Order: sequence, then structure tokens, then C-alpha cells
Amino acid sequence: MQKNRGKLDVRRFVSEKGKNQYLLISGSEAAVIDVSEAVDDVARIITEMGLTLKYLLVTHAHPAHVAALPLLKEKFGSTFCLHEYEYQHLKKTDVDLEPDRILQDNDRLGLGNTALKVLLTAGHTKGSVCYWAKAANALFSGSTLLKKGYGQIWGPSSMSLMHFSMKRLGSTIPDKTTIYTGSGELTKMANEGWIHCMRSA
Repeated sequence: MQKNRGKLDVRRFVSEKGKNQYLLISGSEAAVIDVSEAVDDVARIITEMGLTLKYLLVTHAHPAHVAALPLLKEKFGSTFCLHEYEYQHLKKTDVDLEPDRILQDNDRLGLGNTALKVLLTAGHTKGSVCYWAKAANALFSGSTLLKKGYGQIWGPSSMSLMHFSMKRLGSTIPDKTTIYTGSGELTKMANEGWIHCMRSA
């Protein structure tokens, strides 16, 4: 069992607008992150491989990230996880789905042979999170960390939060980590040295 520790199969799906969606597979268990347009492909793979879809995860609760979750919930009965600060955003959508688990900073989610650590990285929204699979050298960064930049902000307070989140990631995530971004190209933490030049707003 130990030799498989941290093993994670990441399937990436890209929408026409360049939005990244992910299916994570470890052992016989799976999780989705920010799945929307790719919901049918994801459901097919899970069914064909006989996987247990353990978690429905979002990096934040904007409508595009949560619209497909009821379909997956109905089909697979998975645990919908949401950071406590994102509940207000969920309630502003048309999605009739309540979280099964309220997430907090530094929570751990066991997935097959690996684990995901929840990192609160506010900025794009107050409750934006990243999911860090340390043993698999993977960070799912949503609209927080992008290649050579960061996600959209909404004003001075949002900028201050984003700066803090960038500094946290820069001091926490190892250089060898692959950054699975919420949109655009993937990157490596080693290629995002600009983070260390950011100052608190």
C-alpha cells in the first residue's frame, strides 16, 4: 500500500472558453473539481471504471462551478463539500443543493491512496480555496493562482486578500508542484517566482 501513497490520476477537461475542470482518481475513489460542461464525460468515465465518486468539490461557488453538481449528486450520491464562506455565493445561484460537508481552512479529505488539504485562499471570492495533494505534487488552484498571474478581483479589499493568499502559496507550496489552474495553461510552482515579489496591500 505504501508504494502507492500519493498516486493520483488527474483527468483535465477544457471548455470552449478555456475553463479547466478536473476528475481526480486515486485507487477506486474519485473526486471532481469545478466540473461543468464536462459532466457527461466525467460521469461516463466514473461508470466505466466502476469508481466511487466520493467528493463533489468546487474552488468557489460561482454559478458555472456548481450548475452540474445536482446531476452528479443524483447519479452517484457523492459528498458535496463547500467552504463556509462560500455558502452565501451558493445561495445566489439557481442550484438547489445543500453542502453535505462545510469545509474550513486546513481540513483534510482522504481520497483513495492520497489526501487533499484545503487551503483558504480568499481574493477571487471570500471563500475561494485550493486543494493541495502534497504527496502527488499537485495543487488545484481555481481562480486564485493562474499561470503568470491570479484571478479576477473585485476591489481594494479583494486585492488585499489575494495578496495574502499569493504570499501564503508562495511560502507553502514546493517548487516541484504542478499547478492545475482554473483556466488557461497549467504551470509549475517553480515558474511562478513573481509571487515572492508581492507585498501586502
